[in-house]
Amino acid sequence: MSVLSIRILLFFIVSVGIFTVFKAIKMLRNAFNGDILLALPYHDSVGNLTISKSGIYAIWHKGPVFKKTPLAQFQPHISSTTTGKKIKLNSSILSPRSNNLATGRMELFTFRAEAGHYELKLVSGSSTSRLQAILGNAIPLADIDLSLYSIEVKESQSQIITILAIPLLLLGILGIVGSLVAGLLAEQFFV
Repeated sequence: MSVLSIRILLFFIVSVGIFTVFKAIKMLRNAFNGDILLALPYHDSVGNLTISKSGIYAIWHKGPVFKKTPLAQFQPHISSTTTGKKIKLNSSILSPRSNNLATGRMELFTFRAEAGHYELKLVSGSSTSRLQAILGNAIPLADIDLSLYSIEVKESQSQIITILAIPLLLLGILGIVGSLVAGLLAEQFFV
């Protein structure tokens, strides 16, 4: 195989790597940027939402950063308003977070729901593990102002897709860099 043929093949691998990086970034962005279906302040404790298409949705906690949160005091429950059936909430594996240094958001739960009308209630309980609740109570911070915190229900994607996006991103970057380096040094490697 000639050096020119090898360089053409490596250029093709760079193209595939660029496509892979863009796809992985899009998958990671979908974990954070779904449409908000309901924003419920903690002090309201009950809200209604309409899901227009079947899929995966997430419950996010939103509030000021570097302050004590009400996560150890409340737990969300979602049920269908037509059937009364309670929706099973799964703890977020990755618990993605985002903030702007004043307000932070953290994914708490994901769930699968069919199209329909649902009710979200905040009941007594904890949205965190026992260890997180103990650590949170041990930190001496000011009391919680519930008017600053809210729960958001957003469109989401399967957490497996989000987990797969990370190695896919790394593989794409490796393909781009490796192919560029190998293409530049093709005469030394393939002669």
